[in-house]
Amino acid sequence: MKYNMINMDEILNRLNRYQLDNIRLLQQKKEQIYEEIPEVYKIDQEISSSSLSYAKARILAEDKESLPAISELRRKNQELSEQKQSLLKQHGYPADYLEMQYHCSLCQDTGYVNQKPCSCLKQMIIDEMYQQSNLKNILEQENFDTFSLDYYSKEASDGEHVSPYVNMSNIRNRLIQFTEEFDRKHENVVIYGETGLGKTFLTNCVAKKLLDSGHTVLYLSANELFENILSRFLMSGKKTEDMTALYDYIYQCDLLILDDLGTEMTNNFILSQLFEIVNQRILSGRSTLISTNLDMKTMRERYTERVMSRLIADYIFLFVYGKNIRYLKRKAMLDRANELKQN
Repeated sequence: MKYNMINMDEILNRLNRYQLDNIRLLQQKKEQIYEEIPEVYKIDQEISSSSLSYAKARILAEDKESLPAISELRRKNQELSEQKQSLLKQHGYPADYLEMQYHCSLCQDTGYVNQKPCSCLKQMIIDEMYQQSNLKNILEQENFDTFSLDYYSKEASDGEHVSPYVNMSNIRNRLIQFTEEFDRKHENVVIYGETGLGKTFLTNCVAKKLLDSGHTVLYLSANELFENILSRFLMSGKKTEDMTALYDYIYQCDLLILDDLGTEMTNNFILSQLFEIVNQRILSGRSTLISTNLDMKTMRERYTERVMSRLIADYIFLFVYGKNIRYLKRKAMLDRANELKQN
């Protein structure tokens, strides 16, 4: 899937619009309440005057003798606020009816907490990326609710410990468990097996489940990650805010899904970046889900000992096998079409 650079100005403008809308809404509420309950207007005027006096006292405070006056102003403001809340409740309104309501209470719709991106800003950026990639539409079709075991054989072939049906049922259940224990265990997963067996479908199931529970999920193909994002960012002489934000989320998102590992070109740059991502996300307790068509022997040959030792030590490996589901689905669709033509 192809991601363009994120339009950070548009995202921050959206947050600014949230602020302006909430300011307008609060002003409308005040006008309504002031007309209905004039006493609230008088209290707000007193609070405003007292707050100004409190601010001046804090600025001018040079000795301990002024502290009682400051304490008295603070007590007066608290008393006035309680009177206002009591009046609002008497007239059937919530006590916080005249307090500013934010789209995100953490950052108060600024996008940043302590000069660091807020979780709402991270999610808005990832949402924009999903809009670009059409992934959200895909997740409506491919999720745990729509996942079917019907195409997996219930007969075990030679060398198979259990049938493809039982194996995939176990993998599906293990991934559901992965999502349910996500915040507690911080696990990492590699799903591997031949092409067309449902690995990408499974990663979509996990993505949908975690997105629905409010987590930040970044879904990237190996080609997109290494050849477009990392190469463009690390080789760029001037790193824009958009590029930096996308690069940061590779390390900071709750779940990074790396699809089709093994389709990328392999060189020292890519191997070092893969190790850095795997290692840093393990150290920070952030989960990663990798899918690949490579078998264990090929993975060992293709990737460095540093990478493989981290994967083997810190990842759960789930092996998918059976007949090519993609082919079986296509064949079933063509068979149905032929039946309709004959009828």
